[in-house]
Amino acid sequence: MIRIPYDFSGNLNLPSYSQMVQRIMQFNNVSNIGKDESGNYDMYMIEMGNLNKPTILVISSMHGTEWMGALYSIRFMEQLRDNTFRDKAFRAKLLRNFHIVYIPVVNPYGFDRTSHAEGNNVGRYNVNGIDLNRDFNDFSQAESRNVKAVMDRVSPFAFLDIHLFGRGMDGSNGLNLIVGNGQYETDKIRDLFANSLERYANQSVVKWDGYNQLLRGLARRYMRDKSNPHTPYTLSYITEIVRPRQLSSGLDAPLSDQEIMKYGMGMMYLFFVTSMGYFEQRKVELNYGSVLSVEDGAYRTVRYKI
Repeated sequence: MIRIPYDFSGNLNLPSYSQMVQRIMQFNNVSNIGKDESGNYDMYMIEMGNLNKPTILVISSMHGTEWMGALYSIRFMEQLRDNTFRDKAFRAKLLRNFHIVYIPVVNPYGFDRTSHAEGNNVGRYNVNGIDLNRDFNDFSQAESRNVKAVMDRVSPFAFLDIHLFGRGMDGSNGLNLIVGNGQYETDKIRDLFANSLERYANQSVVKWDGYNQLLRGLARRYMRDKSNPHTPYTLSYITEIVRPRQLSSGLDAPLSDQEIMKYGMGMMYLFFVTSMGYFEQRKVELNYGSVLSVEDGAYRTVRYKI
């Protein structure tokens, strides 16, 4: 189990997309990856760490209604950038040994048209009314093609697709937090991720499998099926946190904004720690035939193989 000995915090105030771009431009290595389908918005990618090392890819706000994912993920990246992240050893290892690629907003059109607790789907879709997380097979939309070009170019060994959901969504089992992976062979890593999150959040976490039932068109499936030069399987995750929604009966907010920020940044931390552990495990497995796991942020040898 990975123990997070401190709380993450921060405000979740909905910005405009132009305000998000201002934050994005404060990073040193920013690239324009193309226009969205409307032609009115530029999409951006941030790179951090060591560009010559194995890549970890994070994307967020594929659905504009799930804008909170962009806020907690960019705050996490800003703390890495500014050396204000409290786990200094984790930060040093991550930035020295890995190449981080981060796309903060996949759907800027929807992002700019949502509200703090949107109760319907105005901001979920792009300008053509397309759910972008169903387009990673046909790639009919500019947004998904732009992200695909990044995925194909950097060949990450670990991928995180950040989402939020409204209470009652199928597969949520009435819970507030979800971690899903892509293949049976990475279940132990997903379980370490999810079980550690349960301890941190002090509540149950749904574990999504997928495997052959994973729909074509999901970004998680596209990355799950891609090979990379570093590990036998590409870690491909989705995380979900229940979000507030304004309904006709009133505000439905199972979690506070502060809890969403805390759990979201905790998910980011656990994703990176377990991904680094997976990569190190593969190196040891190749060189010595043993396997590593993670315990309270440190690596230790264990006897099972993935």
